[in-house]
Amino acid sequence: DLLGSDHTFLEGVMFAIAGRIVINEVRRRVEKPVMDEVGRRVATALKPKPKDLDAEAWAKLAACVALDLAGDASELIPFLGEFADIGFAPVEAGLLRAFFKSNAVAAFGFVEEILPFTDLIPTFTLSWCLTYLWPTTPLAAQLLPEASAARTVLPPRGGS
Repeated sequence: DLLGSDHTFLEGVMFAIAGRIVINEVRRRVEKPVMDEVGRRVATALKPKPKDLDAEAWAKLAACVALDLAGDASELIPFLGEFADIGFAPVEAGLLRAFFKSNAVAAFGFVEEILPFTDLIPTFTLSWCLTYLWPTTPLAAQLLPEASAARTVLPPRGGS
């Protein structure tokens, strides 16, 4: 009886190994090509086209980097810098609203500036990237609907 239970155990192990081999082969033949195609499509859709950017967009990027650096400058003064952020938060929110015409981005910038130790998030530059490099992403569509609709390859809703 002891040998019989050993054979049953070994048979179970062999079936498990064979099952795993079959599953891996099916995944390699079926799932991998599908995932590769999805990856290619996503990479194509997210590929930035800097040649399509005009001088105004590049100037806005320079301003965004400068404003991010200005917001980070308060961190140079330990402890007191966090209090300076209280004054800069509404300024940042207003500038973000003016630059990107998005209340969601302005609110994020305000909260990012008010919260301690979050100054290192480059909110202006990230917003610029969403607007000009990746406007077709779901995040851009949520945060920057106007810019996303203007820069997408799809026709606007209700249009032809």
